[in-house]
Amino acid sequence: MNAEQVLKSENIYFKNEVIGGVPCSIGYIKKFRWSWIATQMNTFVIIGTSTGTIDREVIETFSKNCYEYSLKNNMGWPRGWQAGVASIAILAGENMEPAAIEFCETISKKHWSAFEIALVHNIVENKTYRFIKYPVWGRIYFPYLATVIDNITKKF
Repeated sequence: MNAEQVLKSENIYFKNEVIGGVPCSIGYIKKFRWSWIATQMNTFVIIGTSTGTIDREVIETFSKNCYEYSLKNNMGWPRGWQAGVASIAILAGENMEPAAIEFCETISKKHWSAFEIALVHNIVENKTYRFIKYPVWGRIYFPYLATVIDNITKKF
């Protein structure tokens, strides 16, 4: 399945758009849970494809661009008012450097009421690299975010 089909199969397809020069398929999920301390999470799943080598700079820039897109296009409650935004940036490609994989396996970006999560997907090996451990900040949201990521990436 291509990225648009994957997002449509999850009933979260939003639209296709070019973000930072990368053609992307975008999914959007709005969820409210009492277990999140009565918070609404507005999740953007953005899937792009790279024809070149994905190094740390490429995935970091792609993730930042997706994060900024997510903040600008948030359709939920205002961020910080019992609401958060999650930007899941998935960059698929054939060649990726170990530094890009390491960047994706370690959540290091912290934002106010928002999550920036970068992933790389090796289309040759059909393997996705994402965070290994849940961070301390925002820990209550990460089981949900991991489930969203795993449900989408297993369909590539």
